[in-house]
Amino acid sequence: MDNNDKIKKSIVESIIVISIMVIYAVYGIHFIPSLMLLIPLPFIILGVRNHIYNNILSIVIASLIIQLLLGSTTGASLVLLFAPLSIAINYCIKYKKNNMETILISTVVFLISFLLIISLGEKVSDFNFTKSLENFLSQSINMQLDIFKELGVSNEELLRIAESLEDQNKTIMVRIPSFLIIISFLITYINIFFASIALRKMGYGYVNVQRFSRFKLPNNIIPGIGIMFLAAYIMKSLEIQYHGALILNITFLAGFIFMVQGLAVVDFLLIKAKIKSILRFILLALNIFILPTSTIMFLIGVADSIFDSRKLRRQRS
Repeated sequence: MDNNDKIKKSIVESIIVISIMVIYAVYGIHFIPSLMLLIPLPFIILGVRNHIYNNILSIVIASLIIQLLLGSTTGASLVLLFAPLSIAINYCIKYKKNNMETILISTVVFLISFLLIISLGEKVSDFNFTKSLENFLSQSINMQLDIFKELGVSNEELLRIAESLEDQNKTIMVRIPSFLIIISFLITYINIFFASIALRKMGYGYVNVQRFSRFKLPNNIIPGIGIMFLAAYIMKSLEIQYHGALILNITFLAGFIFMVQGLAVVDFLLIKAKIKSILRFILLALNIFILPTSTIMFLIGVADSIFDSRKLRRQRS
């Protein structure tokens, strides 16, 4: 294929991707909001197939068209929110970064862009992310209390329930940093996973498929978490503000990441046992939502980090 054909191909593919994103932003968001998570996907594929500049230029053009059509920044903001993530994943795939590097770099990039969008939104409009979340949680408490009133629960019991719900909401508010990191990780992983599968099917053999069963935390994760806890406790001994929130977030994040690795180990074993994909998905989902088994997943994850039960370190070395 000569240069003119390559240029024509990249232009045609860019137009297709831009058109898909514009149509989705104008019509699809209201009908299939869950697909918002995959906004980076076509841009990633476009960038790998052609050049990262095609990715960037297509995102900018799509955002401008959406803004002109909708007359608001909502649709364009969504595209711009996911733009840095698509570029980061595009870069990592193109330059053959390993799985964990790709996930870490892309997650950090998406988290930063998410925080910047929130910050800009608060400056440009009256929107306040924290206050909006607080109001949502307060409304949720009121709705739950109304249901308990209709069920004939006594006033004393209602007070206890209200106090319990308020404590839960305070914990949620303190854990906002952890939740943002977890959401960033999940959105990043989903896009990397589907992008790697699509590109492999298109003939890009050098692209590694990010199989969940082979997900593994860095080898130094346990010492790293230990150092973070040590720093938090030093802050506590020095009576530095927010040490309690820091410890709570580190604990929550550590629990989440080791649970994810535990689920990956179980998925690995289910694949070896030749269990079909749908049944594996159901079993893994049950393990997430059932508290005792989620604790077991955490312990399995910690054990795998120490003993490398899947022997993935040997395969990478």
